[in-house]
Amino acid sequence: MSSYVLKILAPGEQIRYAATLHWIVYAQGLAFTIGGGLAGYYAPQIIYKVFGRDAALWLTKPLALGGLVIVLMGVALLLGAYVRQVSTELVVTNQRVIAKYGFISRATFEIMISRITGANFDQTILGRILNYGTIIVRGAGGDISPIDLVADPQGFHNAVMASFEKKPGA
Repeated sequence: MSSYVLKILAPGEQIRYAATLHWIVYAQGLAFTIGGGLAGYYAPQIIYKVFGRDAALWLTKPLALGGLVIVLMGVALLLGAYVRQVSTELVVTNQRVIAKYGFISRATFEIMISRITGANFDQTILGRILNYGTIIVRGAGGDISPIDLVADPQGFHNAVMASFEKKPGA
């Protein structure tokens, strides 16, 4: 378990469920990296076959440079997705729901179980197939706090609802 959540647990507070972000956070970076690599590698060959040798010689360096730029953008997106995944903490305890985002700067969302009025989760068709989605926790003040790209959103939802049903005074 992460250091942030372990540091802020109250006496007697127990972790009931810990969620992670789904691997789909890497999809855009992978698409750019693979697409840029393929474009840089195959574009000169396609230009040669379609337009001839002279055009291929003239366009090889610009196409290779364009492919490299796209690959570097993809690597930057992959690095950003990695930082996002390792710096996001999603936990349901017996007393509250905690969501922490950020590596250098930090943003947290914490809501006491006694203040939760409901929880939902949304999944697209691809989200249902790959088992990821958005969790929405509603607080007594009408706050809606979406948590995007959660792996196994139904498990997170079930943990929130199970804690919600066991809240003191219910």
